[in-house]
Amino acid sequence: MSYNASNYQAQGATEWVIGGTLTVESGAVISGLPRVTKVALAAGTAAGGVLSWANPAGASIIVHNIALDITTQSTSASTIDVGVAANGTTSSDTLIDGVSGAAAGVFNSATNAGTNGRMSRKVASTEFVTASQASGAVAGLAGSAYITWSLA
Repeated sequence: MSYNASNYQAQGATEWVIGGTLTVESGAVISGLPRVTKVALAAGTAAGGVLSWANPAGASIIVHNIALDITTQSTSASTIDVGVAANGTTSSDTLIDGVSGAAAGVFNSATNAGTNGRMSRKVASTEFVTASQASGAVAGLAGSAYITWSLA
């Protein structure tokens, strides 16, 4: 009897060859690769009311990019600030400064940073990434944020 495996160890067990599907279970950690976390956007008017995401790593991380996928625009004119903050209820514009919430689409810190935003930022172990209503009203806003990050 012979057995032919699609997935196997090679090179004296220093390499894994994946010839089939690789399934990574929730909560698994793959060292060295950036991770993407999806977070729902809300129509909250307080600081951190659109998004409040705590650094999950217990150590400093680098947020490489954040993309806001606004699927339902706000019902009136509004702008949103996104950035690194000391807590989940503080506004910050260090990643995205003043993107419109009144337009559906994908807006990210690489191309929509604005005046004070930057594509990537270091986030200390106890810090948050927040998105907040900066002007107008975000009522009716819906969508998701995709945060690309890795350990610092």
